Amino acid sequence: MPAELANPSSAAPGTPPWLWPHVLSLEAPAVAMLWLAALARINDFRLMPGVLPGLGLAVWLIYLADRVLDTIGVPPQQLSARHLFYRRFRWPLVLAVIPAVAATVAWLALWVVPVGLLAHSLAQVLPIGLYLVLYSITGRRTRRWLIQAGVLVLLFLLNTLPLPATVMVPVSLLIAGATILVFRLNWDEQVGRFFRKEVAAGLLFAFGCTTWTRFHALGSEGPDIWAELVLLGLLFVSNLTVITAREEAPAGAPGSGPGSVRGAIALCVGALAAIQFAYLPATLVPLTWAVLAGLVGLEILWQKRRHLSPEAFRVWADVIVAIPAAVLLLMPEASSSATDAAACCL
Repeated sequence: MPAELANPSSAAPGTPPWLWPHVLSLEAPAVAMLWLAALARINDFRLMPGVLPGLGLAVWLIYLADRVLDTIGVPPQQLSARHLFYRRFRWPLVLAVIPAVAATVAWLALWVVPVGLLAHSLAQVLPIGLYLVLYSITGRRTRRWLIQAGVLVLLFLLNTLPLPATVMVPVSLLIAGATILVFRLNWDEQVGRFFRKEVAAGLLFAFGCTTWTRFHALGSEGPDIWAELVLLGLLFVSNLTVITAREEAPAGAPGSGPGSVRGAIALCVGALAAIQFAYLPATLVPLTWAVLAGLVGLEILWQKRRHLSPEAFRVWADVIVAIPAAVLLLMPEASSSATDAAACCL
């Protein structure tokens, strides 16, 4: 029997309809777009054309690349449902789907969204590239080759900027020296041990979702803008942590998921106390309660994990993260009435 058929979680024609958004990696773009729209709503920032589809397609592009890279050099029997799909359709994705999505994102970035937002978003390209290389490439030689190629491109782009030689030469030497040091000390091999993939992915995801609000506040960033990033980061990191814990540990094992979620819940409660004592702006109340509700939902889901397959657990974890954003969008005048009501309750 082929390995794909022997694997009960394969993305075969019998895959249930509720699992296909997960197999196609559509849940992450949907969650990102919901939270971007929710943040714009509670901050009274009007969304300009191209911003929502641009973020959704960019997130989908990253997930497509991540899933394809995850399947390289891995036996089929060790792959999950989503990874089996990307292994089976690797070349159509690489030759057709990914270039088409990348071209659409480039068109939106260059001709639709504001120029300032494009410059603001480019700051995320380097950390996303490093994430894909460090966490999605399993082969050490391939990983190092890609890092070297990326450094060469970075040095080339740096030398095309109108910078004086007194600045360009030291910076180039610093980048080259740091790359050599990373290889000599095997730091690229140690990143995954000290900075887990779930943490890196959750923070990058939160950074992308808050790009529009940070762009609006450019030049006048207050603690509320960065607090939004931290709060969303807690939710997304907790989401990925419980999913990983469920997939890596037996259904009955305690795992490391609950500790991360409960720590994030404690930090959210601390944020509400900081708002009460005016250490943080009251405008953060709706978001803090929404994140707290999502974290409580993840804790409840973890307690029910024995009754769910890993695929169903992952789907429900993503639904739980999306629901608070949808509630913020459906609430009338979320930026004013929700803030006043929550502040009164405190």
